[in-house]
Amino acid sequence: MASLPSVSRRKHYRTVPGEPSEPTSTIVLTSPRGYYIDIRVFNEPQLDLSSDSKTFDGQLQWSFAGTKETSQIEGRTISTWHHPIDSLSDNPKPDKGEMIELEDGDTLEKGESVDEETGEAVRYEELWEELPLNSMGAEAGPTCIVLKTDEAHGVERLGMVIRIGGYCQGILKDIQGITVVRWEWVEGEGSGKWERTVRFGRGELPCGELLKGIEVKQGTWFDSDGWTWQVLEVVG
Repeated sequence: MASLPSVSRRKHYRTVPGEPSEPTSTIVLTSPRGYYIDIRVFNEPQLDLSSDSKTFDGQLQWSFAGTKETSQIEGRTISTWHHPIDSLSDNPKPDKGEMIELEDGDTLEKGESVDEETGEAVRYEELWEELPLNSMGAEAGPTCIVLKTDEAHGVERLGMVIRIGGYCQGILKDIQGITVVRWEWVEGEGSGKWERTVRFGRGELPCGELLKGIEVKQGTWFDSDGWTWQVLEVVG
């Protein structure tokens, strides 16, 4: 698990031996205890104007959330991502990848995935960069907050929200489908402001409360939009 809150941005993806490219805006927020949210939206939106069931600023490629584990195996750093909340699957399997730290500070992830068209295993590589938390200019408050919600009132729902520095991401899966949001702190003249850069789905997530600086304590619960959220982690 990460020892500090982490904001990672993917610089490129490739299936070996193909050429690297980055068709998405992919950002992962990871807490010190290993909770994470990974949101991937296409850089070039492909809107389906015939459907009114989705509202978004960029088309969602994939989003998932859960816990991350890291171990050392024969001198290699292996990370495993468990994602019980997944926009593409109701029964997702964990992902594993070897994490290689490069001299310039970036991290190269190597692993295997399944080709959606052929069903065959393919090797992939992803290049990640860490965004410095102290350059995000976020408002005063905890460095990292993690919230979670699950089944309540007899309704099956799974959701997680993480705010780290100047980023806040949330994902919710319920009877309405999948909801994904991303907020970013944008610096301006004299001051900055929060902007919602990703919105997909119809559900409501308590990002607004976190952005307004609501006081939360680890291990407690609070209500938002009629639903209860557990405060899993507070850092800073």
